[in-house]
Amino acid sequence: MKTGKKTALFFTAAILGILAALAVTCSFSVTRVQGASMAPSIEKGDRVLISRLFYYFRQPKAGDVVAFPCNVYSEDGEGSILIKRVIATEGDQVEIRDGVLYVNGNRDDAYAASPVYLEAMDPITIGRDKIFVLSDSRSYALDSRDQAVGLLDTSEIIGKVCFK
Repeated sequence: MKTGKKTALFFTAAILGILAALAVTCSFSVTRVQGASMAPSIEKGDRVLISRLFYYFRQPKAGDVVAFPCNVYSEDGEGSILIKRVIATEGDQVEIRDGVLYVNGNRDDAYAASPVYLEAMDPITIGRDKIFVLSDSRSYALDSRDQAVGLLDTSEIIGKVCFK
């Protein structure tokens, strides 16, 4: 093979490698979990892989674990990434009464780490392009129950937590 062809092949491979690395970097991110609000599903100190493109063509659904930016001071720190579980999506009704979470009138403790008494919350219906998120360790309240987080707009979501 001539030197010119080898050089062209080398540069083509290098450019393709750089483009592949950029595609992976833009599609995924890895972050270390700072708090214990998702224990035992995701423990403090775990590293999680976040798919930034997962919700590009679809909407979050109940049970998904999502990442979004924290705009308030918390144990995770202001400006950090919060990781919470989607409990309800557009059209669902959420209520907390007698210390128990209800989604669409049905008791919902599927992902709760352990039974904990929840502070009452009047029924709310989740609006268009909004989601309601909770911590798996329900005693942590920096989630949709807190006005600082509230209902999340789906455009605020960084991505879906795929692996830990």
